[in-house]
Order: sequence, then C-alpha cells, then structure tokens
Amino acid sequence: MPHSTNKEKVIGYLQTIKNNYALTQAGILFLAAPDAPQKFEEYYSHIFGKPEAQFGYIRYVFEDYDLLKHSTNELRKSVLRNCLKETFEMLKAELQTQEEKELLFRAPWYRFLRMTRNSLSHDFKFRFRDSDKSRLPVSWSDLTITIEMEDDFLPMAGFLTRAKVQQLLDEIAEYIKENIR
Repeated sequence: MPHSTNKEKVIGYLQTIKNNYALTQAGILFLAAPDAPQKFEEYYSHIFGKPEAQFGYIRYVFEDYDLLKHSTNELRKSVLRNCLKETFEMLKAELQTQEEKELLFRAPWYRFLRMTRNSLSHDFKFRFRDSDKSRLPVSWSDLTITIEMEDDFLPMAGFLTRAKVQQLLDEIAEYIKENIR
C-alpha cells in the first residue's frame, strides 16, 4: 500500500476518533439538559419493544442529579480512555515503516500520549516503568508528567481537560499530515 494512502487512512481514523469524542461530549450536554428525562421518554417510545431498546432501564439515572452527574463523568472518562488509547494503538499499528516509526517516536506529543495512555490503562493512575522514570519529566503543551505523579490519578480538572484532549488530537493529526509521506 502506498504511503499516501496509509497517511490518508491514518488521518481518517484520527478524524473518526475525534468525532466520536466530540459526539459524546455533545450527548452529555443533552443528558444534562433539564428536559432530558422527558426527551428520553419521547425518543425511547419510538424504539420501545424493538431489539435495540434494551437500555430503557437507564431511566433511574435521570431521577437523581448526583447520580446523573456521576454517570456522565464516568462516561466522559470512558470515552477519554477509549479515544486516547485507540489513537495510540492505531498509530503504532498503522505507522509500520522504520521511517514512520522514527517520526512517531520523535513527535513532540508521543511520550506524553504514551504515558497518558498507560495511565488510562491502569485505572487512571500513573505507573512508570524504569525506562519511563529516566525520561521524566515529560511535557506536552503546558502539561508536565513528573516522577512525583507515580501512583497518582491522572489529573483531569486543570490538566487533561476536554479542551486539552481536543488540542492533542488536533496536534497529532497535524503532525501526521506534515510529517508522514
């Protein structure tokens, strides 16, 4: 497969991952709307009784604001985990030539993404390998991962915010466009 086709495939995957992240954020916005329980009932009534309508039990979440807030926060974390893990794994799988791998390893966000991905894979906690410890601190944008963060949860508020995730995804896509042939 020519590299330009692979490059376009990778960019397409990245756009899909970014879109999925944004769609979930938009969905959470709708879930938090004051009329969400009524809208749920209205929309659910159109599929009630069909095989895909196996999620009606979720109504109970709308009955308790704190539970809804907790549930949507967990959804955000799940989508974040999937988004960044999928991005990292896809890049490793698709960028196969030695040149592509070297470009990936040299990307200004690569080590940050890798350590963040590892944190997301371990209950959102940083656990550094010996080889990681020698490379710390690792910075991207204005965020820095330090050895002092060992066994700490990946900070979200004020650190890996939704805006930062979008920025990271944009920078990854831009880097691929500019550097991969």
